[in-house]
Amino acid sequence: MNIRQLETFIRITEHGSFAAAAKALFTTQSTVSARIRELEAYIGVDLFDRSGHRAHLTPRGLELLPYARQMVGIASEMNFRIGDRKAISGVLRVGVVGLVAYTWFPKLMDALRAKFPKVAFTIDVSLTRVLIDRLRAGDLDLAIVAGPVAEPNLESHSLGYDEFVWMASPRLKIPQRVLAPTDLQRWPVLSLSEESHHHPVIERWFHDNGAAYRPAAACNNMTVIAGLTMAGLGVCLLPRLCYGKDVKAGRLRVLETRPKIPHVEFVALSKSNDRHPVISAITELATEASELTLSDASGPVATEARGRKRRPASTPPEYARRRLP
Repeated sequence: MNIRQLETFIRITEHGSFAAAAKALFTTQSTVSARIRELEAYIGVDLFDRSGHRAHLTPRGLELLPYARQMVGIASEMNFRIGDRKAISGVLRVGVVGLVAYTWFPKLMDALRAKFPKVAFTIDVSLTRVLIDRLRAGDLDLAIVAGPVAEPNLESHSLGYDEFVWMASPRLKIPQRVLAPTDLQRWPVLSLSEESHHHPVIERWFHDNGAAYRPAAACNNMTVIAGLTMAGLGVCLLPRLCYGKDVKAGRLRVLETRPKIPHVEFVALSKSNDRHPVISAITELATEASELTLSDASGPVATEARGRKRRPASTPPEYARRRLP
C-alpha cells in the first residue's frame, strides 16, 4: 500500500467514477484501475461495487475512507513541514471568481510558482455558486469566492473586503444627487447572473426599499457587464477599486446611492476534512497578495495586519447572514 493508491481511492469517491478520477489526476483510467486493484489486494477486500455505471463504495470502502484521508493528509503535512517545499509536486485545482482572476490573482500565482515550482495548477474561473458546487462535489481543492459562505463542511479564510458601488456611463445623464432604489429603478439595471454572490444582494437591496428589480440584462462575466455599462446601456454595481481608472477617464461615473450596499467579503474556501498543507499555504499567500482591505457593512475601518485567523464558514457576520439567498 502507498499514498498514491490512497489518493486515487479518494479521488474516485469524490468524482464517482474511475474515468473522472483519472482525468482529475492527469493519468489514465488503466493506471487508476491498477492502483485500486493493488490497494484491494493489500487490504484483502473489495472497496468498490463495480456492478453499476458509477463506482459505489462497499461497506468496507466506506470504512476505509476517513482513514485514507487522514493518512494522505499526514503524509502531505510531513512532506511539507520536513521535506524541501520546492520538491513538492502534484496538481491542485483552484477556482476563482472573475473579479479576482482579472485583478490580483496573477500576483498570487507568481508567489505560488516561486514557492512550489513543481506543483501544477488548474484554474477554473466562474461565479461563486458554481465554484462552491464544484468544491463541494470534489472537483476543486480550493475556491476563492465572494462570501461569506455558510457551509458546515467548508472552512473559510477571510481575504478582506471590497467596496461595490453603482456606476453608469456619463452619457446617461443621471442626476448628480443621492439616489434611492426607487430612483435607480428608472434606468435599465445590468447584473451578474443568478449564480453570482451579487445577484441576490442587489435583488434584496431593491425589494427591501420598495423598488422593483427587473434586470435588463444578466451575464456571468463582470467585464462584459462593465463594458455594457460604459456603452450607456444601463447602471451596474461594480467594484470601485477595479474600475477606478475608468471613472478617472470619464468612461464611468460613480452614483451616490442610499442606503449603501454592504462591502463584499472575499474568502478562500476548502473542505474541512482536507488537510493538504499546500492549501493552507495558498490561503496565506492569497491574503498577502489580495488588494482588499478589512471593512464592515457600513464602510472602511482600520486595516489590520495580514494573516487573519480562520473563521468557520458556518458562522458569518450577522449582516452577511441577512444577505445570503
